Amino acid sequence: MIRRIYYIIDEAVRTVKRHKGLTSISIVIMGLSLLMLAVFLLATDNVLKLVGQAQNEMKLYVYLDENSSANSIEGLYQQILSQHEVEAVNFVSKEDALADFREQLGDDANLLGTLRSNPLPNSFWVTPKPEFKTRDEMVALAGKIGLMRGVEEVRYGKEFLDRFASVIKALYFVNAVVGFIVILSALFIISNAVRLTVISRRKTIEILKLVGATNPYIVAPFIIEGAFQAGVAAVLSLGLLFGVTVLSRRVLPDLDFFSMEKSLVYLLTCVLIGSLGSFLALRRLLRMQ
Repeated sequence: MIRRIYYIIDEAVRTVKRHKGLTSISIVIMGLSLLMLAVFLLATDNVLKLVGQAQNEMKLYVYLDENSSANSIEGLYQQILSQHEVEAVNFVSKEDALADFREQLGDDANLLGTLRSNPLPNSFWVTPKPEFKTRDEMVALAGKIGLMRGVEEVRYGKEFLDRFASVIKALYFVNAVVGFIVILSALFIISNAVRLTVISRRKTIEILKLVGATNPYIVAPFIIEGAFQAGVAAVLSLGLLFGVTVLSRRVLPDLDFFSMEKSLVYLLTCVLIGSLGSFLALRRLLRMQ
């Protein structure tokens, strides 16, 4: 068993050494193709991070009927807090709201001196639980609170949520299209590289078959070769992307690179694609069932 494993690995290494030029060209072309996919994946990852940070700050602003009494406000407070989607409720009086508004105006706060009365209503700032800060959950919670007695209006940044939902859908679509094209190109590159290698070693393969070698025994070195090419191409694309990320931080200081876990998933996925490309090429050439 150990001798077989040693042969498979040794044969894969020899094959790569024999075809250095072809292997290098395949790796470079595949690496540049994977770089295009990695750029879109990194852009999506950073956009999702920004959306997540924005969602963590999302609140519902519940404006109360100006005729609401202190008892009705307390009852409404308890009613909202009892909702299973709600994490916290903060009451903001109309006086506190006006003071905050005056502070935000800064040097222009003297404009408020022309007001005869405080036009701002009492309100609740409702913080949903993290799992209920999605677009659909926020809409549902706002609709539920809006029907409560004593509530004049509920605002929750609907335009913001709708806009970012559209952006995320567009990014996922672009990633799917680019990923499909890149995976097809990677399969094509590896299949052709392995096909040329198999053709150049056809006599050796025929001899192995005559002496009783099984298809898995013959195929394994070529599959390792395809996985190796894809793995090196993935590392190359990640290295180039990291360089681009470092340079881009001069303009976008908050730009993050992939985490170690995501980089490993990306690398393993590319290795699997390389193995699949080799297998598809060998299946046809060796007429594997």
